[in-house]
Amino acid sequence: MKLKDEFPSSKNQIYFNTAVMGLLPESTIKVIEGFSVDLVAELRGETTDGLAAWADKRLNSKKLFAEVIGAKEEEVAFVPNCTTGMNTICSMLPVKPGENVVSTDLEFPMGAVIVNNQTRRGAETRFLKGKKGIVETEAFERAVDDDTAFVYLDNPGWFNGLLFDVEAIAEIAHDHGAYLVVDPTQSFGVKAWEIDRSGVDFAATSTYKWLMGGYTQISAGLMYIKEEHLESFQPTYLTGGSMEKTQIEDSPEGYTQYEFKPRKGIRRFEVASRSEVSYVALENSLKVLLDHGMANVEGQVRKVDTRLVDGLLEEGFELQTPVEEGRRIYLNMAHPDPAKVVEKLKAEGVVVSPRVGGVRISPHFYNTVEEAEIFLEKIVKAAM
Repeated sequence: MKLKDEFPSSKNQIYFNTAVMGLLPESTIKVIEGFSVDLVAELRGETTDGLAAWADKRLNSKKLFAEVIGAKEEEVAFVPNCTTGMNTICSMLPVKPGENVVSTDLEFPMGAVIVNNQTRRGAETRFLKGKKGIVETEAFERAVDDDTAFVYLDNPGWFNGLLFDVEAIAEIAHDHGAYLVVDPTQSFGVKAWEIDRSGVDFAATSTYKWLMGGYTQISAGLMYIKEEHLESFQPTYLTGGSMEKTQIEDSPEGYTQYEFKPRKGIRRFEVASRSEVSYVALENSLKVLLDHGMANVEGQVRKVDTRLVDGLLEEGFELQTPVEEGRRIYLNMAHPDPAKVVEKLKAEGVVVSPRVGGVRISPHFYNTVEEAEIFLEKIVKAAM
């Protein structure tokens, strides 16, 4: 796939590390620069309306994000990050003593902690055990029952790119009256999601990986709530913006009293202040993704992944990732000393990460098959 944008950070390195942080297109970097100029001017008192022009871009990021994941704009809320979104979701779901929450032992630590926290509400946690980085759908069929409150998934698995059969797991959950909660931080922006057709009830993501919303220092988050649930839940944490208010009287203490009721729609879940620059950067990067087309983005990544998988297997390496193309979105190569391999590759201008007994390799659409060929040459030496 021919890139329509420049990615300056990719020029002097082979960057197969998007599962840590995505590179930014030059156009997004320029947007951040422009926003920063206006921010500094306003801080210095040189203008009072320099940031006003950026407000529409922030709001448009929600619309474009919905388009990228196959949702409605009305189903998307601004949140500070994935962690805040997931805590918002899981704390408001009705979990009763004696019920259970089903997840896997492949969860990112943040998700595992949130699932385990449900024991404080009297729930049992059922972490399904993976084998060589894989948990099959049949395990969910055995674990989910009529006492399951919700199923919690990373999709893909954070350390090895494993893609679950989300539609099948959603059907299992719903057949037992449970909800499906998904953390798609490692696939929003790379997989051509159609989340409204997937059976996912709730999801949350951070923006600094495949969505290319800026480095962690300026990253933000977004939360998805399926339309049919919007009026059924109330978040645990509230702010004035999440409630409607009606003035009832002026109190003798000198402040105005109100009656409050929850807002209708998605805004009741937006319980924290926003990071303007994050969504301004995100808005531009989402345009870049949509301009290339999500099917093309996913297709390019799968093409690079498949060359890597084929080459690693030919060299005799073991994978902690399914071989089948449809069951992964990036990969993990098993190795007894992954940190040493990663350091050797770094010295050769190749960026990957050591994760859970292997080397995690996570290309984005700005990567090429030619880079995969170079990587395969270097990994043979680095892994010795």
